[in-house]
Amino acid sequence: MNLILTEFQKLKRYSVILVGMIGATCSPIISIVMQNIMSDDAKSVLNYTFPDLINSTIWNNMTIFFPMILALIGGYMISREYTDDTLKSVMTVPVSFPRLMTGKLTALGIIALLLGLYAALVTLLVGLISCRENLTLPVVLSGSVQMTAMALFTCIGELPLIALCGRKQGAFRGGAVAAFLLGYVSIFLKNPVLRNLYPLSAGLSIVGFGGEGFVSDTAGSYASTQNAFMGTCVILAMILLTAIIIHHPGKDTAAAPKKGGRSRHNRQEATK
Repeated sequence: MNLILTEFQKLKRYSVILVGMIGATCSPIISIVMQNIMSDDAKSVLNYTFPDLINSTIWNNMTIFFPMILALIGGYMISREYTDDTLKSVMTVPVSFPRLMTGKLTALGIIALLLGLYAALVTLLVGLISCRENLTLPVVLSGSVQMTAMALFTCIGELPLIALCGRKQGAFRGGAVAAFLLGYVSIFLKNPVLRNLYPLSAGLSIVGFGGEGFVSDTAGSYASTQNAFMGTCVILAMILLTAIIIHHPGKDTAAAPKKGGRSRHNRQEATK
C-alpha cells in the first residue's frame, strides 16, 4: 500500500496524467463528430441515442485512446526510476524489483479506473449537450460501470507489454506506439473467437458490450457473440504473464542490487 501511495505522490509532480485526461475527453467528442459527418443514409439506419454514445465511447477508448495512454503513463512511471537515477537507491533497501513493479502496475490499474470514471462523466456531459435521447439514470449507471470496468480490462490486457518495456530505460515510448497499434488492430477482428481471445478486446465480453451505435457494427452483432468465460480466462492469463515477466531476473534489474551490495561491502572494508 505504501508503494502505491508513493507512486501517486510522485505523479503529482508530473503532467503525464493530463495526457490521459485529454484523451478521455476527446473520445466521446469524436464519437459525436463521427456521427455528424455520417451520410444521411447511415443516419437513417442508426438512430443515435445516448446508449449509442456510450458504446461508441467504450469502443474508441479501447481501440484508440486508452491503450496508448495507459502504456505511456505506466511506462513513464517506471522510466522515471531510470532517468532520475533512483532505481539503484530503491533496490538497495528492502524493496525488490518485482515488488516495485507490482506497486507501479497496481497504481496504473487504479489510474485506469479513475480515467474510466472521468470518461463516463465527460460522456454524460456530452450527452446532455447533444444526445439526450434515452438518457436515463439506469443507462447512465450501467454505462459508467461498463466504461470504468473496460478501462481496467484494457489496462490488464496490455500489462505484459508495459512490464516488458519497463525493463529497459526509455522503452516506454516504443511501448506506447506498440500499444496504439495493438488497439487499432482490434478494429479489424471480426471473428468472434479471435475477438474474445484478443487481450485488449477480451474485456468487452465481461462487461457485456452490446456493440450498437458505433460505425463498424451498426447491427450490434457483438451482443450475440460474447463469451464472458473466455474473456475472463484471457484477463487472468495476462495477469499471470505479467507476474512472470516482472519476476524474471533481467540484466539491468539484477545489476543494481549487486552494485549496491559491493559498494556497501567496500565501505565496510574501508571502515575496518
